[in-house]
Amino acid sequence: MVLKVLALTLIVLLLALRLLRGRFGSALLGVSETVLDLTYVGLLAITLGVSIWAEQWLLVVVCGVLLVLRGIEELRRRGRERRA
Repeated sequence: MVLKVLALTLIVLLLALRLLRGRFGSALLGVSETVLDLTYVGLLAITLGVSIWAEQWLLVVVCGVLLVLRGIEELRRRGRERRA
């Protein structure tokens, strides 16, 4: 039961960080966008590990989807930088 609560708490934190990862979030929290991005990816990896360990497969799927979305965002950002 404790692992379920921990995994769900981590998912809520991930979603909050996902919403705050930008200029608004960095200004609100007072840290750079890079720090927020690294924190997001780190928390995503921790949540994925806890979800696998707790055998919460639905949460593993949520983490997988968020990881894929992060990868797509990074590919788009790199493509824009190449064109500029």
